[in-house]
Amino acid sequence: MLTLPSVHPFLMTLLMDGQPEREQLTALPHHSWKTIIEEAIAQRVAAILFHWLNNLNHQHLIPIHLLNLLKQQMVRQAAWNLLLTKELGRILAACQQRGIACIPIRGPVFAAQLYGDCSMRQMDDLDLLVHREDLSSIKEIFDHLGYARHEQRPGFLEAFSYSLEFIHPQYGVMVEPHWTLVYPPFVATAAMEPVWARAVKQRLMGMDTWTLSQADLVLHLCLHLLHKGEHTPLLWYYELDTLISQKRSPLDWNVFVHQAQAMDQAGLIADVLATLIHHFHSTIPDSIMSRLLRPSRPSSSISPHPMRDHMLAQSSLNGREEFALLCSLQGVRPRIQYAYALLFPSPQYMAQRYGLSSPMGLISSYITRVCHLFREGCKWAAAWLAAALATRQG
Repeated sequence: MLTLPSVHPFLMTLLMDGQPEREQLTALPHHSWKTIIEEAIAQRVAAILFHWLNNLNHQHLIPIHLLNLLKQQMVRQAAWNLLLTKELGRILAACQQRGIACIPIRGPVFAAQLYGDCSMRQMDDLDLLVHREDLSSIKEIFDHLGYARHEQRPGFLEAFSYSLEFIHPQYGVMVEPHWTLVYPPFVATAAMEPVWARAVKQRLMGMDTWTLSQADLVLHLCLHLLHKGEHTPLLWYYELDTLISQKRSPLDWNVFVHQAQAMDQAGLIADVLATLIHHFHSTIPDSIMSRLLRPSRPSSSISPHPMRDHMLAQSSLNGREEFALLCSLQGVRPRIQYAYALLFPSPQYMAQRYGLSSPMGLISSYITRVCHLFREGCKWAAAWLAAALATRQG
């Protein structure tokens, strides 16, 4: 089971129940609010806390300097979200003009769907779902919009990843056009045709856009949460639970389970849902959990990739997806190309990634990067040996 970030009990009560008892609120000492607000900002739930305090007129209970800190966070978040929303509109309009199918995933569209207010959700970047065969056109669109390409080496992302990356030099907005909803090393196993067939046209934020079906959105949020591992903020668990419990658009669990099994992700997704049940008391049918945990191939109850699965289950292991992908690559040459691009990205990538401007800074950053990856590699090697031992004992 995944481990949720540890936060103040009051904050967890607010997210789970939505309405803490007034006695619990008035009993909070002033010094507790510093912890609550700092944790709310760190776990990306500051907007939920602020709106709850504002709607129930409880702001007078908070020390004024801490209340100002919370308000400042809300102002910065609202301004950034407006910029992201504006950029998303430009991108969708450009794709529509070129006849390129595009589905926004997460980001402002998800905020509008879940909260009805784009300012409520703290977001870092924009994510889109596109067809892989449209990637050349997507590159041209972003070049025309003034974005710079951001990848370790030319062609690296298309060969080894799940999305392209573009960054706006002026605004710092990062956009990732995905061609799949999954993450390495499962990218090649995920058939996306059913996902596109289930997409729904909606009018959100004053524009018509395609959106993922409820089942595919929940599935992707589970996978995205696994992708981030122990760095997952509490907001993402809360949003996943909220989306599942919504009554206005019931989830088609049959589609959800079938797609999870088709993507070879059912066991990992079951772990996410078990975490929601344990911490948020999510109403997920027992039959669904049983189907997710049941082997997708009845003829064999043994995973064909036990070591890979063991590694991916270690959410505390930084870079577990990269290691699993390296082990999954066929042939020595692709592995060398992959490892070389990770160790020694292009100078342009390093400059964008770390904000470098001098040759000495570039050299220093290369040395720091290699040392960091070497340390992580030692952890990978130890985990790999542990996985091999566990697999052999199993």
